[in-house]
Amino acid sequence: MKRGHIKEIDRWGMIEKLMRFPEMCEEALSFRVEPPKQKISRVVLAGMGGSGIAGDLIRDWLDPSIPMETCKGYLLPNWVDGETLVVATSYSGNTEETLSCFSDAMRRDAALIGITSGGKLEEECNKFGKPLIKIPPGLPPRVALPYLFFSTVVIMKECGIVSRRDEEIRESIKTLRELREKMDPEIENNRAVVVAKKIKDTIPFIYAPPPLYGAAKRFKTQLNENSKIQAKVEFFPELCHNEIVGLGAAPKNVSFVFFRDVEESEKMKVRIEFTRKLVGEKKAIELRGEGKGRLSRILSLVYFGDFVSFYLAILRGVDPTPVEEISELKTELTRLPQS
Repeated sequence: MKRGHIKEIDRWGMIEKLMRFPEMCEEALSFRVEPPKQKISRVVLAGMGGSGIAGDLIRDWLDPSIPMETCKGYLLPNWVDGETLVVATSYSGNTEETLSCFSDAMRRDAALIGITSGGKLEEECNKFGKPLIKIPPGLPPRVALPYLFFSTVVIMKECGIVSRRDEEIRESIKTLRELREKMDPEIENNRAVVVAKKIKDTIPFIYAPPPLYGAAKRFKTQLNENSKIQAKVEFFPELCHNEIVGLGAAPKNVSFVFFRDVEESEKMKVRIEFTRKLVGEKKAIELRGEGKGRLSRILSLVYFGDFVSFYLAILRGVDPTPVEEISELKTELTRLPQS
């Protein structure tokens, strides 16, 4: 795939931003925030879209010893109280659901920390004296995932929820750098391009076991936003109790992407291999993360999926950056009476 051809389609320079993924991770690790003074017994990570996926990935990685929930809506769970840490994440700072959660957390005297590049969320944090990590502006929110994810890691470390993970973090960034070297568009048999060609003109069904739920959801949403196609995601073992019954009737234009991981139990392996037999080997694509640690495996799958979605956009002749439907919906919402 020639760079000149990519540049003609990728008018907003998505490829350059993708190539900076490892450096963004390192920059975010240098951020600092003052931890809340109250006791923290549980955590809610509130955010939507590209901002919200960071919470899914954090939870998959940590498998935390205290309750940790992601919130993707207007209101926090009913159990949020003064011992709950609420991390309100909105890249733009103007995501209405996240701002609503911020107000909800204020009403319940929860410990609040914001992550944003500016906007209303920064204003609210400053107004009420709430800690804030401010990240660089000017990116599509989905591209800012390294900042959003590792800013959350910084918060977790400052609050004592993450400890003794530095070696795993260093390995993950090293793995990302090594993976980037294989993603150059002009490298022959670039695997991201190969996978993009396989799923072109199909509707990908993405199946994943724990701890790859967040990575699979990220891949699905990147196919939506970058490639401008529909995709769906389901999870093991739950899909074995419903989804497998209808696989024989799956449309011919469906492809199946299986996320795999070294932590699979023997029972999980049986479930995955059984499902693969049902869909047929010709339609099955298998993706595995790289590295030893769980974080490395999760983030390398995320990064690889980002490249697949980018190259699929180029193969389809669509600019990966604009998301016109989302912009149009936001315009519609502004026409509603303000409460």
